[in-house]
Amino acid sequence: MVGGTMVPQIQRESETGGIHMNHTLTTVMTEPDPATSHRYQIYRQARNGLHYSHGGAIDSPTDAVALFLQTPPAFEGGEVRLWDHHAQRSVASADWHIETTRIGFTVRRRSNEFQDPALTTIAKGIAEREALAQTLSADVRMTI
Repeated sequence: MVGGTMVPQIQRESETGGIHMNHTLTTVMTEPDPATSHRYQIYRQARNGLHYSHGGAIDSPTDAVALFLQTPPAFEGGEVRLWDHHAQRSVASADWHIETTRIGFTVRRRSNEFQDPALTTIAKGIAEREALAQTLSADVRMTI
């Protein structure tokens, strides 16, 4: 049973050197479960190690990536993940790397990793728009 629907079994016989063999082919439904109308959900890790949903369910990949990029961890160094309900897998995660500044302070730097190339393209587009907006904002301040 997949997504609440029975998976059909197809039986066929083939003849191999006088020996009859039955081959069973299973076709898997690619349609998402109708009970899951949304597609993406963001999860944040709590200190106890469990992941809890953050915000509402999101259907648009652009909105999901934008919210993922803005979501802070629940605690310093905590995980943030973007879950795809249709594919039943994590499609993005935020990892934290510890770096030491020139002064000697240790800081955590966020690194977003996307497992889906389409979401990577969306994230790059969002980052480019934000960089352009910051540049325009700085230029406007300098002219005033």
